[in-house]
Amino acid sequence: MLIKEQILLMLEENKGEAISGEEMAERCKCTRAGVWKAIKALQNEGYEIEAVSNKGYTLKTSADVLSQSFIANRLKDAGFSLGVVCEQEVDSTNEVAKGFSAKVGKENLLVVAAHQTAGKGRKGRSFYSPDNTGIYFSLLLHPEVRAEEAVNLTTLAVTAEAEALEYITGYETKIKWVNDVWIREKKISGILTEGATSFEDGMMEYVVVGIGINLYEPEGGFPTDIKHIAGAVYEDNISRENLRNLVVSEIVIRFMQYYKELQQKTYMKDYEKRCFVIGKEVTIMSSDHEKLEDERVLVLGIDNDCHLHVRHKDGRESFLSSGEISVKLD
Repeated sequence: MLIKEQILLMLEENKGEAISGEEMAERCKCTRAGVWKAIKALQNEGYEIEAVSNKGYTLKTSADVLSQSFIANRLKDAGFSLGVVCEQEVDSTNEVAKGFSAKVGKENLLVVAAHQTAGKGRKGRSFYSPDNTGIYFSLLLHPEVRAEEAVNLTTLAVTAEAEALEYITGYETKIKWVNDVWIREKKISGILTEGATSFEDGMMEYVVVGIGINLYEPEGGFPTDIKHIAGAVYEDNISRENLRNLVVSEIVIRFMQYYKELQQKTYMKDYEKRCFVIGKEVTIMSSDHEKLEDERVLVLGIDNDCHLHVRHKDGRESFLSSGEISVKLD
């Protein structure tokens, strides 16, 4: 851990109380000059740190800056040991996570970024990822499952995200089948799950679950092509103190709690409770996002594999797979 990260963690743990530079230097095994340099770097990032003569340094407010040490320690306190990588900017957190797959063995890893230059969406689409408005993170996992079972991680992830955001914000969260979280009738996030399969036994070698969240409204609003559907978790000007770190760590903690019981699918009850398409008529969409003629169906429910139970116009019933179609409410 870098000296700056160690000092930030000490300040966070003793927020509002002074810690002497001497104590910090001793705990970090560095010089007082090294402590001063780290404090200056944190102040430049936006942390409000006050220096008081004969007392030391006091953290007044935390900046909304990603902190590897904060996230890692919050996960550790919850009983989960994950490698954590924090970056200001990447092309895609999924691509970065996949790049680590050959380096970390069977270790699970979390990659977090404040900005993506080439965010990835489903079916080859891009994911709008501007700087200073969202959070983007991917989990590199090694579940002992086959490819057809790995899709359950998407359902698990969207459930954990919806629960965490509702807990932190107090806003009602809903799920649009299959993997979109909605707040105030707008989509505020997307999830993309990728992986590699062993040709020998059909088991997954690794899975990457990527989550992108529009935390704040971008300056000037969303691009024209998505503004009718896209929204942000927060529309108002709120205190952003340490918010990104809290959101990421809370989602990952809830994800890992469900992940421990992946085969039991304990998340499905809450997923179904939040899925707002149940009981409504929807239109089935083709792979190129066009409406299929006369394919308006009534959603009856969701089975334990997250297949949508629907009734067609002719009265027949079927189960729709997440891998076959997308569904759009009119």
